[in-house]
Amino acid sequence: MELGSRIKIEKVRSDGSRKEEQDIIPREILLHLFLNGKKISIISCSPGDLIELASGYALSNGYIDDHNKINLIELCQKNQESENFNKDGDVMAENTIIKIKTYEVSEKDIIQPGPGGIKYISSGCGSLDDNAAAIWPPSIRSSMEVNVGIILELNRKNLSKQKYKNAFGGLHSASLFDSSGQMIMVMEDIGRHNCLDKVFGHIFIREMDPSNKIIFTSGRVSLDLVFKVSRASIPVVVTNSSVTYSAAILADKIGLTIIGYARGNRFNIYSYPKRIINSKARKA
Repeated sequence: MELGSRIKIEKVRSDGSRKEEQDIIPREILLHLFLNGKKISIISCSPGDLIELASGYALSNGYIDDHNKINLIELCQKNQESENFNKDGDVMAENTIIKIKTYEVSEKDIIQPGPGGIKYISSGCGSLDDNAAAIWPPSIRSSMEVNVGIILELNRKNLSKQKYKNAFGGLHSASLFDSSGQMIMVMEDIGRHNCLDKVFGHIFIREMDPSNKIIFTSGRVSLDLVFKVSRASIPVVVTNSSVTYSAAILADKIGLTIIGYARGNRFNIYSYPKRIINSKARKA
């Protein structure tokens, strides 16, 4: 599904001239996520890789601890009854429903979304479910080491594979790499955390080993992201943006390597630096 749509705009310049043109801007839908018949979240997201997003979200937020417990993931097309309308009857947002069913339905499987009712996750900021934040994140268990030179190449590789951002902008991205720097896949979305959940879903659905993987994200690495990544058991997170203090401190305690400002020929290691090794000197 295409992530952008054409729209008529009026372009205004400093000399006062105005001109009608066609522009392409990101599409946005509201994803209604159900677990065993209970709505757990409404996610503002781009309309692509929704099965991966739903799976990754459920796992990274602690609703499900093992993808093998999922019996069915059902993508339901939008319908008239689930649309959001304004006072004039115009559709304000496309709606899509995904239903996840597990093999064993119990009270633990149907977690209440908190005192505020259904949780809404906007595209503009990070968010962490109450049940995920209440549990100390698991320690990262990985013997993986990554060469400095590999880290320096990730930003360039990520930028080159952003199909939709390169076409019309306005999207975040997250890429999955192996320990040798080989790109496995890239996800794009209006929300930075949605990108990560899509990557997590890709890993879980395909039963990949996360202990030798690297995630590169275009967004800031904050505390909620550390909780999510720890549940996915990925040992290295790299961003071309900033890292918050709380994220760095917690990541170091659980053995998660966080790298920030990975641009050009430099980067900063904010936690668990021993996983990043220098290039071996070549013999003369």
